Amino acid sequence: MISIDKEIKKLLPDCRLGYSVIRNVSVRGTPSSLALEFQQIQTEISQLYNINNLTTVPRILAVRTMFKKLTCDPSRYRPASEAMVRRVLQRKELYFVNSVVDVNNFCSLKYLLPFGIYDLDNIQGNIVYGISSEGTYENIAGNVVSTQGKPFLIDDGGVFGNPTSDSRRTAVNLSTKNLVSVVYADEEVPSEDLLSILDFSAKMLIRYSGGQLTDQNIVYV
Repeated sequence: MISIDKEIKKLLPDCRLGYSVIRNVSVRGTPSSLALEFQQIQTEISQLYNINNLTTVPRILAVRTMFKKLTCDPSRYRPASEAMVRRVLQRKELYFVNSVVDVNNFCSLKYLLPFGIYDLDNIQGNIVYGISSEGTYENIAGNVVSTQGKPFLIDDGGVFGNPTSDSRRTAVNLSTKNLVSVVYADEEVPSEDLLSILDFSAKMLIRYSGGQLTDQNIVYV
C-alpha cells in the first residue's frame, strides 16, 4: 500500500513507516472519556518535560535528527509531535476536533512521534513516501504551503501527508468511513516497539470510532 522512494533511502537508510487501515468507522464529536484522556496526557507532558531543554529529550531529538537527514529544518518546520508538546508546555490550548483526529493527537503526544491520519477514500492510487519537488498544497488549516524539498506521502493526486502539516484534501471529518493511520518513525524506534505503537493506536481508534482493522504493517526502505 505504501512504498518508500529511493531518494529517502539514500538520506535515511533505516527509514520505516508504520501504518494501519481501519474501515467502516463512525467519526463523531469528541467523546467525554476521550477528552478526559486527552487532558490527562497533557498534564503528564507538563510534569515530565521542560520547554527549555525539550530538544534534549531522546525521542524528540531522534525525530529532529530524522528531519535534518531528510533536509528539513526541524526548527523551521517542526515535527507535529514536538509542536504539540510545545503548545502544552506553553499552556496553549489543544483543540478537540473529532473522535479520530483527537486519538491521533493523543498518540502523537504519548509516543512523541509524528502521526498522520487520512481519509482513505480521498487517496488516489498508490502511496509513495518521498521528497517532494517544487509546488504548493493547501494544509488542514487552509494555508497554502510550499512542498519543495520536504518529505511527503504522495499519491496520484499529489502530496497529502507530511510529518509536519497534512493536506486538507485527505483530512478526516464526520463523513469519513475508511482511515489510514501512519506513524513516521525515526531510525531509533525498534520494529517491535513500532508494532506495539501501531497496535495501541489502532485499538484506540476502534474504541472511539468503531470499524475493523483490515491491514497493518511496517514499510521498510
